Amino acid sequence: GIGRGESGREHMAIDVCPGPIQPIKQISDYFPRYPRGLPPALPHVGPLRSATKKDEEPDVEGYDSDDSTTLGTLEFSLLYDQENNALHCTINKAKGLKPMDHNGLSDPYVKLHLLPGASKANKLRTKTLHNTLNPVWNETLTYYGITDEDMVRKTLRISVCDEDKFRHNEFIGETRIPLKKLKPNQTKNFNNCLEKQLPVKTEDKSLEERGRIMISLKYNTQKSCLVVGIIRCAHLAAMDANGFSDPYVKTYLKPDENKKSKHKTAVKKKTLNPEFNEEFCYDIKYADLTKKTLEVTVWDYDIGKSNDFIGGVSLGINANGERLKHWFDCLKNKDKKIERWHTLTNELPGSLND
Repeated sequence: GIGRGESGREHMAIDVCPGPIQPIKQISDYFPRYPRGLPPALPHVGPLRSATKKDEEPDVEGYDSDDSTTLGTLEFSLLYDQENNALHCTINKAKGLKPMDHNGLSDPYVKLHLLPGASKANKLRTKTLHNTLNPVWNETLTYYGITDEDMVRKTLRISVCDEDKFRHNEFIGETRIPLKKLKPNQTKNFNNCLEKQLPVKTEDKSLEERGRIMISLKYNTQKSCLVVGIIRCAHLAAMDANGFSDPYVKTYLKPDENKKSKHKTAVKKKTLNPEFNEEFCYDIKYADLTKKTLEVTVWDYDIGKSNDFIGGVSLGINANGERLKHWFDCLKNKDKKIERWHTLTNELPGSLND
């Protein structure tokens, strides 16, 4: 009993107390950035943090301007599974992270964004590990609905941050991988030095990403109708305070004078990755498809107040990129069901109201 208690207390003393506290505090007050000649025995105390910002994003101010400060290295691997439109990001471990806390350690986690178009809807993160500068996560984070177009245009930003209960989370370092460096279906391993945060180019706000949707199109020649399948969504932007949404999908075939073309899926409760698997039929002559636009919008269902618009996408002859190609492939391949993922943006097509 007593013996064990004693040794337990000794361990506590060793873990919690990194040395005499007074001198550390005084030094950090006078030298927020240590001079180079400081004895190595003292843990590094970073620049003092500003506690004014309230959001959870890491702080970048007061950043060490000294480029020789190493931030640490990150080992990870990336795999683009082309058939399933999935990008698997395995975060293995970091080494030699720059200490962020007064005990000379950090509470690191990793978060991912896809650029351009970074938004809450495309942020993924690992769990937080505590009191370590050499964290081992071995966690795989997966983006669904990643298209070949994304693989050409997008860059994956991987940031290592320090979680802090009392202040904001702090940014430690980042690395960026243009996805065009990956070959489909081949795992690529990386061991990168972390870099200081690069400014994110301010993007056209009209095209914030709000998630992904998988749609199928098929022209049925026997029935002379276009069959639209709403299959599933992934990484939807959360609209409710609980961090989720209650999504449903609406489709219109426009122009549509008498609003007859509206179809709605069922509402899926409390999810950002709903599976709908619903099909709608539009009676239309094959030749008229070239004059039509399919408008697909995703909404968050709210009882007693108006529903929130999450995001939308338009397919048709006037669209571009994958949205035009999907329509064109449907026209070219009658009676064949063609499934594709599309990116939802916050642009409300034709500013429809419910």
